[in-house]
Amino acid sequence: MAQEDELRFVVDSDNVDAPAAEEISEELFSLDQEVDQDASGPDSPQDADRLVQAREALRGGKPIFLVQRSHQHSAIIPTLLQEVSSRHTDTLSLGVVAPMPRMRPKGPSSVENLFRNTAATAPIQIADPECFARLDSYGDTLKAQRDDKPYVGNSTASKWDYFNRPLSAGWEPEWVAEVVETQRAQGATVLLTPGLWMDPAERVQSLSVLRDTVNWSRQTISSQENLAVNITIPSSWLTTERLREYLLAEMLDLDEDVFYVRVRWPLLSQPYGQMIVPEILDGYMELAAVCEENDKVLILPNTSMTGWLSLAWGANGFSTGIGSGERAFADTKVIKIKRTTPRPAPTNRTFNTSLLHVVDLQTERLLADLPDYRACQCEFCRTQIPGTWDKGKAGAHYLQAVADTIASSSRHPRGARAGSRSVVRQALAFKEAADPPVPLEGANAPKHLDVWFARL
Repeated sequence: MAQEDELRFVVDSDNVDAPAAEEISEELFSLDQEVDQDASGPDSPQDADRLVQAREALRGGKPIFLVQRSHQHSAIIPTLLQEVSSRHTDTLSLGVVAPMPRMRPKGPSSVENLFRNTAATAPIQIADPECFARLDSYGDTLKAQRDDKPYVGNSTASKWDYFNRPLSAGWEPEWVAEVVETQRAQGATVLLTPGLWMDPAERVQSLSVLRDTVNWSRQTISSQENLAVNITIPSSWLTTERLREYLLAEMLDLDEDVFYVRVRWPLLSQPYGQMIVPEILDGYMELAAVCEENDKVLILPNTSMTGWLSLAWGANGFSTGIGSGERAFADTKVIKIKRTTPRPAPTNRTFNTSLLHVVDLQTERLLADLPDYRACQCEFCRTQIPGTWDKGKAGAHYLQAVADTIASSSRHPRGARAGSRSVVRQALAFKEAADPPVPLEGANAPKHLDVWFARL
């Protein structure tokens, strides 16, 4: 139990100060405090036209950009998607991901309301069941990482029977059917298999459960519906050759052709950072290449700009979001400060398009004076009020910049890989020009660029 005079912050970075922690973890200890606003509203029907549009988006050959719904600042997502659609409708396929057990089935903050408000621009609508977070899957470990705070708070988890139902006899077809039906009832246009945690120490059992839940899910859907195999794994499945081979063999053996693969990353080295562990990136490279060679659609949720990089390796899409938890599915730790300790102002940060990296505002202003700085012209930056800082608009700017980067690299005449290499080369040149005029140190250092370029 935490002491009453302590403030607790969940962070996904080993290199974070108290002000930065306050910004990064603003949503993580407040889930149970959300006011219950459930109310009846119009249905979100899973009609045939919506399913066809989603299928075309999945298999249309365009990069798939999914926006992960955040706990805070999510009201800006429909506007963001309208902006992205107006600029890149011929280049990107868009979608949204609702973390179903951390939302409500009815009311203003519900899954169906998110889908209703984004249906015109985002045909791919996923109600992620997040079954990995059940306490009988990976939930106990997540809870321990968060100082005994569950990944899914009681205020929302209690509204989803599939998430809480005791399964003393183990995973069973009836429960899997319930997981699928719950997504369908919310209006999802792409249905996910449960996505239970795959323990590498129990390789045979984990792969067997994956196979069973996919087969049971398949039995519950119609020929018009879209099914994606939902896989949740620690990074060791990518970094250990034997495990990776078993995983890839299982994926290729399944009849389904859409895979939604979430990888748990180790604790990041810096807040809002990118994946820089070479072995994990190499695992993503092989995963993407094998899927591309075998006509499997690969979507990588919660991968931030690493997802964009994976498009060059053969992945089809990825998701990211406003908060750090939506950007990366990474290990966390808790830091504690006394309530009596003076609390410094939070560190306001923004995504710098020239560096492909998040920096603090003071550094951003210094970078703006450099010759090759690319000023952002998005609506969200233009409407930031001088002297204040709107985190929602800053998050929407990041998402807009990521969409612009995907579109730019995918339009390259020699293909996405050459386009990505060009983008990273420009970022490296800007980084070199910035030092010494603007030293990029600590959280402002784009450590990922050299690692990325070596793999393009």
